[in-house]
Amino acid sequence: MEEAYLLGILRKSLLEGAPARDGEKVLPSMSGGELDWGKFYQMAAKHGVLPLLYDALEADERVPRGIRDLASQAAERAVQQSYRILFLCRYLIAGLEREGIQAVVLKGVGTASFYPVPELRKSGDVDLLLTDRRQLKRAEAVLKESGLTLSREQHGLHHVVYETEDSIEIEVHTMLAEPFDDNWINKYLDDKPMDCRESIVRADCMGVELPILGDGYHAYELLLHMVQHFLYAGFGLKLLCDWVVFWNREIPEAERKRYLRLVEESGVRGFSDIVTDTCVRYLGLPQEAVRFMGISVDGGVVEDFLREILEAEEFGNSASDRMVALRSGSLAEYVREFQHQMHLNFPRAGRVFLLWPALWIVTLARFLHNNRTLRKVSTRAILKNARQRGRLRAEMRLWERGPRS
Repeated sequence: MEEAYLLGILRKSLLEGAPARDGEKVLPSMSGGELDWGKFYQMAAKHGVLPLLYDALEADERVPRGIRDLASQAAERAVQQSYRILFLCRYLIAGLEREGIQAVVLKGVGTASFYPVPELRKSGDVDLLLTDRRQLKRAEAVLKESGLTLSREQHGLHHVVYETEDSIEIEVHTMLAEPFDDNWINKYLDDKPMDCRESIVRADCMGVELPILGDGYHAYELLLHMVQHFLYAGFGLKLLCDWVVFWNREIPEAERKRYLRLVEESGVRGFSDIVTDTCVRYLGLPQEAVRFMGISVDGGVVEDFLREILEAEEFGNSASDRMVALRSGSLAEYVREFQHQMHLNFPRAGRVFLLWPALWIVTLARFLHNNRTLRKVSTRAILKNARQRGRLRAEMRLWERGPRS
């Protein structure tokens, strides 16, 4: 019941009360006493969507005053953080542009601009994409001169993390996504930052003009972000909300075609269809807005995917055994994923072939140690969860390229 209410009130919040359509999941009819409001609050908070619900919860007389007050507090914090990040983006972009360095804002305030109330989209960091990776060192120098410090934790192969004095992270990317466990897709993505330069637009983000990706590349980057999180611990409803508000707009035909070309060329069309159909069925995304995608997905797969989303919570933080979704349960697949994790843990040293044996030992020791002391979960449970989630991954046909027959 709490899940149904959360999905229904999210739909109302994202689409500003648009009428329900035939067959669409809607707010359940109930009295306030039938719903565990504490459980609902925890679910909304853990998915990072509580601020978005503020207006809709205030308008629903069944909601206890205490829950409405908690939503109000969450909304206030989200607004304050949104404006801190907004003006930080403007400051950093201006500094980079003065030095002739082209950068665009990924996700964050750029995506928030599509919401009915942009300030209520929860955001915690800043993501900037350099369209020319050769300018990374110069960009880092600008960021340091702007008062940022290099973060002690660096786990990316294609992004560098900086921090402000009040601990807001700034990720400087040179790729649309971190490397996947497939060499072909990594090579495909290699030149995309340069390719997307022609699609950059300057958009009004909460009253501030900032450079963001054009619609085709913007949607593609949002999708890659979801793929990346799904293949590891998972992601929650907040990213689906981004998908709903993005496509519930007038998108130029050329940008629609660009998006379809990108997802078909890179083998993420199946994932795109499942994500989109889930949003249509459960979060009210108008079917006519995405009819051009020609979606055909089994309803059972969509239900399984929604269950995965609900269980994951925001960025897979719900359970300690959620780490990865394997392609299969074969020994070769475990070896492939282990090798991939080694490269992620040691992005620079992993480039030296002679160091691999030592890095394998350290990676395995770290994995076993973290399972026992931090995650407090057995390695067996992690591997079992990875196999189970791998079955859903198989339905997505990831990295199968070209248009569907």
